[in-house]
Amino acid sequence: MVIGLAVSPAGAADPSEQDDSLALARHFSPPPSGEVPTWGDPPAFQPKPGETIALMGGSVVFDMQHAGFFETRLHRQFPDLGLEVRNIAWQADTVYRQQRPMFFYTETGDTREGSVPDQRARLEPGILLLRFGKMESLEGTEALPEFRDAYGRLLDALSKFSRRIVLVAPEPFFATGPAADEMEARNEVLEKYVEAIRDLAKARGFLFADLFHPLQAEPADLLSRTGIDLTSEGQERLALALADALELEPAPETDPERDALIRRHVIAKNQLWHQYYRPTNWAFLFGDRQHVPSSRDHRDANRRWFVEELNRLPGLIAAEEEQIAAALR
Repeated sequence: MVIGLAVSPAGAADPSEQDDSLALARHFSPPPSGEVPTWGDPPAFQPKPGETIALMGGSVVFDMQHAGFFETRLHRQFPDLGLEVRNIAWQADTVYRQQRPMFFYTETGDTREGSVPDQRARLEPGILLLRFGKMESLEGTEALPEFRDAYGRLLDALSKFSRRIVLVAPEPFFATGPAADEMEARNEVLEKYVEAIRDLAKARGFLFADLFHPLQAEPADLLSRTGIDLTSEGQERLALALADALELEPAPETDPERDALIRRHVIAKNQLWHQYYRPTNWAFLFGDRQHVPSSRDHRDANRRWFVEELNRLPGLIAAEEEQIAAALR
């Protein structure tokens, strides 16, 4: 079953009140210490031991989990920190709206008998890396004030969990695909959005990472076939550009065999994380189909076998992260 979008039942509140533009804030738990994490002085991208790095955005960020290049670079750069990278991007996410299934990371859940709220552990606050603005720029420069306001509201919500935030200016449109002739005009508008993102980062004391300007110098047909989405080579170049934009130290000594091993475990871990974070049959797990027989064990109607399967995944994710740590030694 394909995960459905949140739809209001008859007489319920508007869907926007359930899945509004601040949906990403639901993914995080309050800081354990009660103190919101912040960057040091001066601000610099320096992760802490065991810190969670959450990646947020639309399709390009979503695809980063399958490519694995940026995460591999992070682990190679900080081999002793035991970083936990969690991709919570979703195709079509924008600053205006992050659509999620009904009852996704809610504490109430379906009110029918036998149903339970979402039981998954939320992410602990750490470094929050956001890449938005590319699709939003298609609305033109006249929509810039609305974009700034919506991005600001999203940052306000996320800042309650962590202020260790990186605003990533997206890669440019490329002269490939069916809209290749529109590339130059689209990038002229997108550059205005990049400036707005830079201003937001500066005003709030966040880090800013520019992918727009560096990747314009790359060969378009290598990076993208559609002008928007990235090829595997495009994802690799994006990872390099992002590492440079974050002012990481020069890349560790090249070790293709080790990098390939780390990347295999990164991708395997991300597949497990994806199954945990975004499982299929959501309606039967924590949505509005929990009460039906198919949501329960056929031998014992009181057993929620979907939930039991989901709860095995954190252990499998941890096992893959142990493999990553072993490959880094």
